[in-house]
Amino acid sequence: MKSHHKKGDLVYVPSQVNLYNIDSSGAVIDYFITKKPINLLIIEEHDKAYEVIHGKKKWLVNKKNVYGGTK
Repeated sequence: MKSHHKKGDLVYVPSQVNLYNIDSSGAVIDYFITKKPINLLIIEEHDKAYEVIHGKKKWLVNKKNVYGGTK
């Protein structure tokens, strides 16, 4: 499925969504669960996830958990 979001877009992430970081082998090494809906900036696109900024850290969020945000 082709994503309609791209680097530089703000996207809406609902509450109770996992943001995560992985190591070089793909294992999750850190995670954060959103407590309220937020808009996040996409800084990179991957196959199944977007890399976003939250709390001065880079995180991954699954594309299926992201909705159109403000442009």
